[in-house]
Amino acid sequence: MGMSSGNGRQRGAMSEINVTPLVDVMLVLLIVFMVTTPIIVSPPTQRNVDIDLPPTNAEPVTPDALSKILTLRADYSVGLSMGKDESKMVSCAEAKNGDYATCLGPLEGLLKNNEPLHDDRPLFIMADRNLPYGFVLDVMARVKNAGIRNVGMVTNPPGGTEG
Repeated sequence: MGMSSGNGRQRGAMSEINVTPLVDVMLVLLIVFMVTTPIIVSPPTQRNVDIDLPPTNAEPVTPDALSKILTLRADYSVGLSMGKDESKMVSCAEAKNGDYATCLGPLEGLLKNNEPLHDDRPLFIMADRNLPYGFVLDVMARVKNAGIRNVGMVTNPPGGTEG
């Protein structure tokens, strides 16, 4: 009886999402983060800190940019230097078994309430190479939770050792 006109195909809304632009943007962001993360200081003789820093071959930054430094020492203590002297923030010497949450608890509040930390200058983290990866990551997470977004890591140049 009644034949429908056309070839029988119906036109509907496109149901597939094009993910190529999303993948392109994510790859560019990944490359940007990979390039900007390892920040080193040159020359290392200008720091008189007893921290054994890991070596990398990233581009050095000028020492005058290092006015805000969070120091993670091998004895599990965390100190903050705003250019001149260093103030001790927390000490986790008793938490060497891997439970850092209790002793690092006050760190986030101390960083959040420190108004000079929240300017545009980066906060550099100097962590001793003998510290566990989890301890350093826990400190970095608390720095981010405190609202500090511009964070860099300090390392030694290739072949350089801290004396």
